[in-house]
Amino acid sequence: MKGDPIDLGSIRRLGILMPNWLGDAVMAEPTIRAINAAAPHVAISILGKPGTLAMLDGHPAIADAIPLRDGGLLGPLTAGREVRRHDFDAMLLLRGSFRSGLVARCSRIRPTIGYARDGRGALLSHPVPVPRSDGPRPTVDDYAALAAIAFGITIDDRLPRLVTTPAERAAADSLLEGIEGPCVAFVAGGSKIPKRWPTERFVELARRLPSDIEQVLLLGGPDEADLLATIAGEASANEGPAVVDLAARGLGLDALRAVIERCRFMVTNDTGPRHLAVALGVPTVAIFGPTDHRWTTLAGAPERIVVAQPFLPGDLIADDHPKACGVDRIPVSDVLHAVRDAIDEPGSRNEVSSSP
Repeated sequence: MKGDPIDLGSIRRLGILMPNWLGDAVMAEPTIRAINAAAPHVAISILGKPGTLAMLDGHPAIADAIPLRDGGLLGPLTAGREVRRHDFDAMLLLRGSFRSGLVARCSRIRPTIGYARDGRGALLSHPVPVPRSDGPRPTVDDYAALAAIAFGITIDDRLPRLVTTPAERAAADSLLEGIEGPCVAFVAGGSKIPKRWPTERFVELARRLPSDIEQVLLLGGPDEADLLATIAGEASANEGPAVVDLAARGLGLDALRAVIERCRFMVTNDTGPRHLAVALGVPTVAIFGPTDHRWTTLAGAPERIVVAQPFLPGDLIADDHPKACGVDRIPVSDVLHAVRDAIDEPGSRNEVSSSP
């Protein structure tokens, strides 16, 4: 971005176009929080997919959440008109696509600030060069750098923090009726199959959990119903804690955060609920295969990261080596070791481990 940073004092209403993915939206929270701290007079509205926006419900820095759909040939034009209707003084694009640049241009709002990527630089009034990097770095840093350049603010605390709402806690009460005792959460699904730890290993892990764990809650959506039903069915034949399929009970976004908040810890593939757990302060064991954990590692998070190939040289990226970093290389024993560490030392941070 050429020229001086934009004066936040000149902005009354700021629209922030949020990322599509749940995890990325959570990683945007420190940037939203920092803008609010630097300019509490600014009314911040977030715009994007309804399900993604719901994961930031109740945030004290957010004045409004506006569902925005830009799909289809005329989607950017329709979405741009919707954005214009809210009379923003500026737009910050945390979504990085060319289509989001079209939405910004169609909104006719100035300034529009975002990274000059995917050929959209000319669509923005204030394009920002993409930061140079020698390797993977957390997405939360990209968002912080964008806001720092745009508004001249410093974002030191980059650990996401979320709260649950009374409505979410009530929904969780109803969903968890009859479930008592210490609970842990398993997230065995995920949008990409290669990132999923094998089903039978989640079953074995449930059987081998410490004896004081009484309930394992399986988290997932309707499209993962068969996967969770398989785990619940096979685990029920083994000794160990009760395994409850919450998808079969109707788990939805209205209760997800509050259910996670009640868990002692979470074992999860690299998927959206992992970020929710971290932001809610729930100790997490995250399993990584052919996705480099450095894209999403959060400084200070109560998280243990188990990788398929811990000896991959630092100048290589796991995404580029799917065979060497296959998630099925991770044995149950490695994840169980991380679980025991999470129980014994719930406050320790960002340990990366696994055996080859």
